[in-house]
Amino acid sequence: MEVQALRRLIQEVVSTIVSTKKKRILIVHPHTTISNKQVETLKSYFQLEEWQEGALATNSFQMFYDAKVFLEVDQTFIVSSAQGLPNSPESLFLTELLLKDEPVLLVPDEKMSLIMTTKEPNAYMKMLRQHMASLKNYGCNFQLFSQLMPYLNDRENSSNFDIQEGFITEDMIRSYQGQQLKIPMHSKLTPLAQDVIQEKGIIIQRK
Repeated sequence: MEVQALRRLIQEVVSTIVSTKKKRILIVHPHTTISNKQVETLKSYFQLEEWQEGALATNSFQMFYDAKVFLEVDQTFIVSSAQGLPNSPESLFLTELLLKDEPVLLVPDEKMSLIMTTKEPNAYMKMLRQHMASLKNYGCNFQLFSQLMPYLNDRENSSNFDIQEGFITEDMIRSYQGQQLKIPMHSKLTPLAQDVIQEKGIIIQRK
């Protein structure tokens, strides 16, 4: 290991040990007006580091982040990444993370947020949702920016969350912040609850 890389690794370890109050988040964003504002908002709640082009997912210091978040993800990024055809440094970085089985959070831009949340998607929207579903299968989770902070804060507490009720409603699912939910075999989901599960990309496990 090079001396510079070793120093960086030591700094990351020390920073992780010393800074226990705020979660450490690696941010990848396109430096637009919107994403810059989002970064400033997140800085109030988390310890952020902005990804720089040329930083590789294989660097050992990457393991010390609590989450890796891509902001303002657009249609081109989603489609090319889902097809395994990275066309930018950011999408190539995502590929490196996924090859290492690193979980990633993708925050869609306004257009993709609308596609993600609409209750009656047309044929084209359904095609884009299929690409989003492919990325979920590869290890990505999608979160709206409005849900990002509570998701990151509740991530550890919600990972083992169970619902025991036999009848699961929309409100129960909306209050859930995790991405995997265990429910009894006999539990029934209301139609609105099923819509929210699809909207939030929650994986249901029957037990």
